[in-house]
Amino acid sequence: MLKLIGRNLSPYSRRVAVAMTLLDIPHSREYLSVTADPDRGLELNPVGRVPVLELEDGERLIESAAILDYLMELVGPAKSLIPPHGKSRRDCIQLMAIGSGVLDKAVNAVYEQRRRPAEKIHEPWRQHLLRQAAGGLAALDRRAASRPDAWLLNDQIGLADITAAVTVTFLRVMVPELVTDGLYPALYALTERAEALPAFQAHPLEKP
Repeated sequence: MLKLIGRNLSPYSRRVAVAMTLLDIPHSREYLSVTADPDRGLELNPVGRVPVLELEDGERLIESAAILDYLMELVGPAKSLIPPHGKSRRDCIQLMAIGSGVLDKAVNAVYEQRRRPAEKIHEPWRQHLLRQAAGGLAALDRRAASRPDAWLLNDQIGLADITAAVTVTFLRVMVPELVTDGLYPALYALTERAEALPAFQAHPLEKP
């Protein structure tokens, strides 16, 4: 059986867990915090990050995008959560890249504020990161607004939607100033629809 390593506080781990559940891919979990256990993190991944997917033969895949690519190949084109070719595929990958980019900037802003001594926090840099993240959120909101009551690409949920939803849910807990009420209504509506699905409810965001 496949084993997914990483806890659901990590939005990167959570999007993989949601996708695996949505696709009915059997797997076990190791809920690892690499902050609490950095040695275990480095044992599994040369850069000490999660998620890690351990295959049945012991091979380990790292980074959520690479793991998701493997999973889509595993289930085949008929079930894949990424369109197989053409503009719809490019659009999906681009929307995923925007969502992941928002997460990268937001996580760095969290580290700037929470991991440095107060006298060493560089607030202009943190604000720059938040501005970049806000740009990505606005782009996702415009896309969601162009397809009200639907998913970002078609009538079926895909990896672009999963990435967008786990991003917003993570930000609501960790960087609430980025997602205050009224800023991105279409994106919030999409997130609520996604979070109501059993695959999302099976992997709730953990408390920090």
